[in-house]
Amino acid sequence: MTASITTTTIAAARPTQPDWLADIRDRRQAAADDPFHVTDCEGDLSVWRQSALTHVIRNDNGEITGWSAPSSYKVTDHVIEISLDTWDEGEDPLDDQRRCDIHGLVTARDRDVPRLLAHIDQLQQRLDCAEAALPGITHLVPGEPVKVTVYRAEHSEDLEPLGLYTNRGAARAHGEAMAEHDNKQPGLTHCWIPDDGDPSAVEELSEFGPGEDDEDATGYVVVPVTVTSAYEPEAEE
Repeated sequence: MTASITTTTIAAARPTQPDWLADIRDRRQAAADDPFHVTDCEGDLSVWRQSALTHVIRNDNGEITGWSAPSSYKVTDHVIEISLDTWDEGEDPLDDQRRCDIHGLVTARDRDVPRLLAHIDQLQQRLDCAEAALPGITHLVPGEPVKVTVYRAEHSEDLEPLGLYTNRGAARAHGEAMAEHDNKQPGLTHCWIPDDGDPSAVEELSEFGPGEDDEDATGYVVVPVTVTSAYEPEAEE
């Protein structure tokens, strides 16, 4: 059994989602449940709720290729109706611009926003993985030298490094493996004891047991080390 300080979870370390992004997700969900369809027929440029259309035909990609306007519908089903001066594209620049604008708005609502949100989710997953591998790496400040903490496992007597790790848990695991190799006595419990209450304090591995009052310091320690991307004379002073 190993007793140790638990590592901060990814969810706790992740910044709170801004309200505006939550609002976008809410609007996206509403749009997903009620997508729009643009029609352009004989000078009538309209946006309909797909749920209101009848006799809908779709291709293999789910795109509407045939439809009929409903004989009766709610006012909100016919979202936009614009009367154009032309029936076909290329006849009038202003009509073409209005067609482009309406198609762009509907495409952004029903296709672009979902893709962007999915991309944001993918980036967040990558940030979570980076943060789990190297805590602090996702909290860098633009224009300032990169500073991250790595963890060195070593023995306090000979100070010979056993390994350098991106997280405290891996360094502890190395120290525990060495302690178990040195002392194969069964019934021991490992516990990492920090020098003080500072989160960046050095920790030493102690073994408890098998007796109730048996305690022994193993000499194996985990030392946090801050590494930076630039030399800073002021920090050295």
